[in-house]
Amino acid sequence: MKAPKRIGILEVARLAGVSATTVSRVLNGHADSRISLETQERVKATASSVGYVVNRLATSLRTHRTGVLGAIVNSLSGHYQPHLTSRLQAAAQRRGVELLVAQAKAEAGEIAGQLQLFQQDFFDGVIMVSDLPGQQALCDHLDRMGKAHVTLGAGLMGPLPAVLTDDRHGMDLLFDHLKGLGHRRISFVYRISRSALRDRLSMFEEVVGNSAGSMAGGVISFEKDERDRKLFADLLASPERPTALICGSDGLAIEVVAFLRDLGLQIPTDISVVGYDNVPDTAYWAPPLTTVAQPTDALCEASLDLLIELSNLPMDARVAMRPIRFVPPELVIRASSSSPSLRPFSLA
Repeated sequence: MKAPKRIGILEVARLAGVSATTVSRVLNGHADSRISLETQERVKATASSVGYVVNRLATSLRTHRTGVLGAIVNSLSGHYQPHLTSRLQAAAQRRGVELLVAQAKAEAGEIAGQLQLFQQDFFDGVIMVSDLPGQQALCDHLDRMGKAHVTLGAGLMGPLPAVLTDDRHGMDLLFDHLKGLGHRRISFVYRISRSALRDRLSMFEEVVGNSAGSMAGGVISFEKDERDRKLFADLLASPERPTALICGSDGLAIEVVAFLRDLGLQIPTDISVVGYDNVPDTAYWAPPLTTVAQPTDALCEASLDLLIELSNLPMDARVAMRPIRFVPPELVIRASSSSPSLRPFSLA
């Protein structure tokens, strides 16, 4: 049986009424303002209608670029990271590049084994999402292999190059909101195992320190053991209890809300609770959570732009560069925060 004739780029260009160069730029994700959106859509529609597919192998042999990126994520479960990963893939598709995602293994040595795949010439670069075990050593290894990499959202102490939310601004937004409601005793709830939460803890302490005594700010460790929970309950029973809690993440906030309810407290009637991240379902919690919205799409766009920029540089120039780019967050006010209650309460 005779194989069907393969459609080439020249045929797509003829049918779309443009040059082969224009077809190549559009379908390889390199179109700029000189190619109108109408022309780009016509080229894509024409290519789709005739079944034309970009030959990435031929492109890579010619340009030493494949348009394929890799990503290693800490976890594909939980509240925020699956959402972030899906938006990262959507941003890659908008750029006409492929993004292949792998979930990190448990140990640094196992992750290093995963990187063997991403070191192949088939990949132009790697995005490492959040903090991974032994991440700095992994980045050093990629540098030695001449592979571009960007770390997304691993905190200020994470490896560079990196793209981060401006959490200092986010903490200011939460404080200004709670102060405006009348709160003066605010505690920060964190989990020491998360590096991003440690950064936010430092920023919380900095804001309290700069308040010239107008704010009282405590710190509450909320691990999963009973000791931390008893200390938390004792604090809530004291006369100097906080009237508002800033949780280091929305995932932590949902655990804190459940804990407070088990103690018989109402939110925000007895105590206000705010989070950080704005994971997709926070608007539907009871009560809906006030939080800082991580600019997920902007973070993903900036990470991909930086990775593509670095992958196009000579290896020496790339290794010498250690850029860090910040993206501003936004405050989302919902029903979990209100003015401090004047009525006393007792714990269950």
